[in-house]
Amino acid sequence: MIKRIRRHFKWRMERFYRPNKWHLILDISLITIIVALVSIVVGLYLYNPKIDLRKINLPNWIAPANPQIDLNNPPLVAEIKVKESSIYPNSAVGAEIILKNNGDQNIKNLAFNFVVEDNDFAITKIEEDSSEDDANIYPFEISGTQIIIADIPAGATTSKMLKFYFKADVKNAKLITWQANSEYYFYKQLFKNIIPLANVKVAASIQAQAAVYYNSPQGDQLGFGPLPPIVGLPTNFWVFFKAEPSGDFNTFVMSAKLPKNVNFTDNSSLLAGKLTYNKDSRQVIWKIDNLVASDDDYRAGFELELVPNAEQVGKTALLASDIRFQAEDIFSGLNDNGNLYSLDTSLNEDLINKGSGKVITE
Repeated sequence: MIKRIRRHFKWRMERFYRPNKWHLILDISLITIIVALVSIVVGLYLYNPKIDLRKINLPNWIAPANPQIDLNNPPLVAEIKVKESSIYPNSAVGAEIILKNNGDQNIKNLAFNFVVEDNDFAITKIEEDSSEDDANIYPFEISGTQIIIADIPAGATTSKMLKFYFKADVKNAKLITWQANSEYYFYKQLFKNIIPLANVKVAASIQAQAAVYYNSPQGDQLGFGPLPPIVGLPTNFWVFFKAEPSGDFNTFVMSAKLPKNVNFTDNSSLLAGKLTYNKDSRQVIWKIDNLVASDDDYRAGFELELVPNAEQVGKTALLASDIRFQAEDIFSGLNDNGNLYSLDTSLNEDLINKGSGKVITE
């Protein structure tokens, strides 16, 4: 190998270098340049500095392709505060979404998809809560069960108040368990996260009923006296209260107020609870300490005596008014309450005597 190099060098010496020394100078220069370039390449390969490009003021069109991102501290800080811990059926759940971009670049195409974790409930609608003032709002879009924000600038903080509506897909469902699945792009990288949301209790309800009869649905005569009622003569009717709970309740109270020409006779029929009459307030009060969802035998009946007056001739006579009920749902802690229609001698529930209750003169 060495002999070949020496022969080649002698040949070039005789052929090029002796006749013209510029050939020698040119070859030496080229060899020097090659050695220098090889040295630079090797040096750059061996030298690996750690440079934080985020601290360098690069032009806008120059950006690091794959920056170092701490996955334990993602650029987006998202918090969703659920405002209600318990709601009535068909009521809205308020929630505040608070977002902060801790990154040095804009967050793109942020989407929250709200998902109910079981089959008991389903989200039917999401809408803005116009009653609340939101801070630093960036354009967003509501699409079904999804919230979309196209862009959040670096370092920006924003919040939004929303209302969520649910429907129960299972009878007597009581607990909404849900979450928000988020995804967004940062430095063209896709980030995903799951945000558990606070559970929401849905209050149970009570179906309360009040009806008046002269004859029972089975045809038995319950009342006595003239029908239609006659001015100055007593006619007795029976009033029945009923409660059907969809959950467990404490302290159920149902009451009705009697007009001056209607008297409580002390005749009653109870399947549950306690029935009392307050002469001073002229109120009939039915009270049960506890209602259980699996029990449907919550009924009370009592007799009323009507003595019509001349002003009621040609009209139906009022028997009970201001009929209302209330109770505390044990699971949600909310009160269920309501008002029922007044009862009169039109006897709408009495199929035998319906429409026969207008007062007449003897």
